[in-house]
Amino acid sequence: MKRGFVLISTLALLVILSFIILILSRTIYSDTLRTTIFASSLEKRIEIINYETFLVDSLIDNSLLNRNLLLAENELNLNIKTKFPNFSVSLEDYSTCFNLNALVKPFQNINIKNEEHGELFRNLLIQSDIDKNIHNELIGRIYDSLDDDSLPETYGAEDLFYISNDNLSLNPDQLYFHKSQIKNISMLDSNSLNKIYKDICALPTTDIKFNVNSLNDKNMKVFLSLFPDLNLNDIEKIMLNKPLNGYITFKNLTDLSGIDSSKLNKSFIIFKPNFIRVNYLMNLEGQIFNFGSLLSLTRGNFVVYRSLSG
Repeated sequence: MKRGFVLISTLALLVILSFIILILSRTIYSDTLRTTIFASSLEKRIEIINYETFLVDSLIDNSLLNRNLLLAENELNLNIKTKFPNFSVSLEDYSTCFNLNALVKPFQNINIKNEEHGELFRNLLIQSDIDKNIHNELIGRIYDSLDDDSLPETYGAEDLFYISNDNLSLNPDQLYFHKSQIKNISMLDSNSLNKIYKDICALPTTDIKFNVNSLNDKNMKVFLSLFPDLNLNDIEKIMLNKPLNGYITFKNLTDLSGIDSSKLNKSFIIFKPNFIRVNYLMNLEGQIFNFGSLLSLTRGNFVVYRSLSG
């Protein structure tokens, strides 16, 4: 009886060890394959970085950007295929998101809070159905994370607050590099963050600009936040009356759409993108790689940053 038990236990142990060895073998093979592919992809990424200069120049000279980003994207992909057959790009207009860095403004070589823009951000929170009880505190904390001083706003929080709450991230006290930095503001739960995350961005400027020629159903919430006197009927007029070549001047916009100019802040409106995110998709031996670049098409035309995700 005892021998039978020992035999069964030994067989069971052998089965378990065989199973573990099988898993380890597959893992090692998978890791080796992934490493090989990644090394190859690094070479491709270097090629892509070298290609960015041409890409920026192409975008600047591309009149299609004025009227249809999708057409511009298709034209770019036709040119790219001859050089990168396993590679494609998609374009995303970053002149249609709410720039978090606009919550401050330059004053005597430092950044101070911009309360006018703070109220526009409050409009976005309202449009996004964010709990009104946290609006003041959230806006105050963003002010404090961006401005150059160490004095907390009435509803804000500076470094001492984060230290006392065992938060590893202190206030940067400078412009955000990426919108993900808003996650360091601990009062936003994942549900609230998801409601606004696709509508916000962090651009290397404190300006607010919106490319009216890229206005659509996905970004109208931001547009309504910037121009609270507008309604959905006004939005529909702007989109339906846009000419084939896009709006080209503020007067052209108001004349063709029939929108009362007093409802719009002229300084916020532009007619072609100032910033574009280029999303790269590479298929390498069956492995899909996603990465991208945020390109500035103004002020010298440069790559703001590169990232492996949005």
